[in-house]
Amino acid sequence: METHDTVAPVREDPFEKEVRAIFQDTLGLIHIALVSHYGLEEGEAMELEKDLYLWFLRFCMRPGNNSPRESRPFLLVACCQFAREYQKYIIGSGVRESSEKLKKLLDREPADEPAISLVVSNC
Repeated sequence: METHDTVAPVREDPFEKEVRAIFQDTLGLIHIALVSHYGLEEGEAMELEKDLYLWFLRFCMRPGNNSPRESRPFLLVACCQFAREYQKYIIGSGVRESSEKLKKLLDREPADEPAISLVVSNC
């Protein structure tokens, strides 16, 4: 059976488009933080990036939130929190060994990270 109905193209919400653009602009820094700074493997980093995008989208949609651009520092803090908690879990469960450098990093608060300070000053 054939139908000649056409599917109307779905228009992307302008707000979601802006959130995606801010996230994409920040993704390079996020990836560097996850892989180089926190020592995640590429696949782990990519999965955390997906979760982080969903978190950022929801965060930006919260009532009273300003613009996605102004929320960028929160995205970076969340990135460090995600990575920190993930690594603590992986190391704590015995899946991976921790170096002394990583132990020191995991003991710090995410808001103390140098990458966050750099981005916040440039926002």
